Amino acid sequence: MKKTNTIRMTVDADPPLSRVERRKAKTNRRLLDVGRQLFSEKGIYWAKVEDITELADQGKGTFYKYFDSKEAIIRTLLEEGLDELSAKTEQAVRNASSDSKVVSEAIEARVDFFLEHPDYLLLFHQVRGMMQLKVDVAKELRDIYDAHLRRLAQLVKPAVGAGGDGTARDIATAIAAYTSGLLTYHILFEGKESVRRKRGYFLQAIQGSLRAMLKNGNGLVAI
Repeated sequence: MKKTNTIRMTVDADPPLSRVERRKAKTNRRLLDVGRQLFSEKGIYWAKVEDITELADQGKGTFYKYFDSKEAIIRTLLEEGLDELSAKTEQAVRNASSDSKVVSEAIEARVDFFLEHPDYLLLFHQVRGMMQLKVDVAKELRDIYDAHLRRLAQLVKPAVGAGGDGTARDIATAIAAYTSGLLTYHILFEGKESVRRKRGYFLQAIQGSLRAMLKNGNGLVAI
């Protein structure tokens, strides 16, 4: 029996990456990391492909092997960042002690994520502005962000009870807006290090702003 299990595990395991594949993955990761840094520091409208390739020590031809355009790398970074944020939020919600604590756990997970990754916070802030423009990539970005809000709505739905789909979506939108808006403002005017020291303030402010929305048939849901 042990031999059978060993064989099955060996067959199901992904084959190791070749040297070429490892090098490609490393280059792709380097371009994404540098792009995220520059979009945070210089802005998505001002950072150019040439800036990314220069800092990443890669040629422009190499960049275009991985991404069709600057907008393509922005789209990839948005998907990657929101996926990581959703995973952190889902884990926190899953560990909530009760349904009434779901929203507060979701808020805490998002605040901690942005305090740890302020570059993603500033990227998301800029992307929301790009969504309003009449450019081809705007719809794709809106679709990615909308999928993230739908996922967040499903996570907080236990806090609003049965039949609360609309309310769950409203709460998810409010959580996303309040958290990113408040943190972005403070980071822009106070700096990243100063903001990290105010975690408790942010949690209290965001939770206080949401309490009025969290009503169901039994009264106010605790957060």
